[in-house]
Amino acid sequence: MAKSKAGQCDWCHVEVLDDDGFRLIKPKHKLIATFDRLEHVVPWIMKGPDWHIAKAGLEIPDDVPTVDSQTGEELGDDPVLLVRHRGDIRVADAFANTDNALEWAKAGGRYSG
Repeated sequence: MAKSKAGQCDWCHVEVLDDDGFRLIKPKHKLIATFDRLEHVVPWIMKGPDWHIAKAGLEIPDDVPTVDSQTGEELGDDPVLLVRHRGDIRVADAFANTDNALEWAKAGGRYSG
């Protein structure tokens, strides 16, 4: 059975499968960006994010953090989520804004230091 494609990486434009890569999501606005690698989140945010309106429902795990993954502070009312897709597993990190997501990704994400 062929794997379905989620689309292209919003930075390097390679094809990304539904069960791989990262999705940066602004749930409140139903916006999404797709990446094949965490490192591609950094230049994409730095150049000025170019979000896409989600065409289908947003795949958000039930166990999204309730505090900012970078600062440990409250998320506020317009969080940004970064969801890692790896097979059937979805791992989410949450941020109060894209600047915090940028700093977190620049530092290596959840496996830094």
